[in-house]
Amino acid sequence: MLEHKKLLLYMSSMGIFNFVCAGFLLTTPYISSHYFSKITSSYSLFLICAAVGGLVGGLWLTVQKQKISSNRIFAEQICYGIILILGSLKFSIYSWIIIALVYGLIQSRFFGSMITFIQEETDISFLGRIFGLTFLFFDGIQPVGSFIFGFFVSTWGSWTHSVLGSLTLSLFGLIYFFNRKTFE
Repeated sequence: MLEHKKLLLYMSSMGIFNFVCAGFLLTTPYISSHYFSKITSSYSLFLICAAVGGLVGGLWLTVQKQKISSNRIFAEQICYGIILILGSLKFSIYSWIIIALVYGLIQSRFFGSMITFIQEETDISFLGRIFGLTFLFFDGIQPVGSFIFGFFVSTWGSWTHSVLGSLTLSLFGLIYFFNRKTFE
């Protein structure tokens, strides 16, 4: 497994994404009830916008003519980190909805692409085991993220987006740099 550095990088990036996502998913209902309680459908609106973003991201992958690169996907994560930070600086219902739309778009592109990259790096006879290991790592990290971020969401409030954006920016920035330097 250690001789497959690209595969480990992809699996790690999925874990990092889900770790940060755990904080994001904890933050959403908190923000809905503490910042936008007068808008009774704010949480539903957020989820709908994230779903629409996901559909757009999936369609974008489907109609995209050029082959997508891992660095492109990592750069999209970096951009989303920036959007999270900027969205928390001028926080409003509108910035929150933009965060939801972009989250759905980036999430669908990330998952659709990472699974493809892992398939390309894996011998067919090992594919089931590699995906089992990938999803074990991916799903196993979310409770850790939920546990850690659960202590801070009520303290940080909407600034949780800045923290999550900074984590995304720095961790995927390192992955982008490592991937570019090592594999391209």
